[in-house]
Amino acid sequence: MKNLFRWDNPLIQLLTALADVILTNLLCLICCLPVVTAGASIAATYKVMLNLSQDTGGGIWNTFFTAFRENFKQATAVWLITLLVGASLVCDYILVQLYFQGGLHTALLIVVAVLTFLALAILAYLYPLMIRYQNTLREHLHNAMILCIYKFPKTILMVVLHALPFALALLLPAAFLYTILFWVLMGFALIPLADVIILKPVFEELENTAK
Repeated sequence: MKNLFRWDNPLIQLLTALADVILTNLLCLICCLPVVTAGASIAATYKVMLNLSQDTGGGIWNTFFTAFRENFKQATAVWLITLLVGASLVCDYILVQLYFQGGLHTALLIVVAVLTFLALAILAYLYPLMIRYQNTLREHLHNAMILCIYKFPKTILMVVLHALPFALALLLPAAFLYTILFWVLMGFALIPLADVIILKPVFEELENTAK
């Protein structure tokens, strides 16, 4: 019975990690509520998930709010750009649906879909780059674009992960409502966790090459 509650017990480690993900997810959602702070909140979530994946410790609260403060300016700029690009893509989609038909309608929808994929792909790399390396936003964008192409299979996987909650909400709203508790408790932190795990070998490869 004593061994059950030892810190090196796999079950205890799993439950601790699960609790860390839930706490981080709730912090992310709460700090996203002012909307303008959403970018910094997302960056902080990525930083906590990076530490969790590497088992580097540092504490959830301290790591989250330190990363929130340190990345606020750059992450807010990324968030505002994201809102602008997202709004433009939604407007494009609506205009195509309202004013075009036939082959041109299909062609323009494909263009909007490709642009949406590119936007999600770049965004999937931006936050992991931001919390791992000190660079200007322009350099982060440049590196994200290169990695999108260089690691295209991983790019597809991350885009699918990022699009999943939105696709579920739009295409299967009933199913999304059934899983709403999952998203509120841990879903929005698990996506950054998946990203940092997927990108870990990518960054290690780049860092080893740079030595």
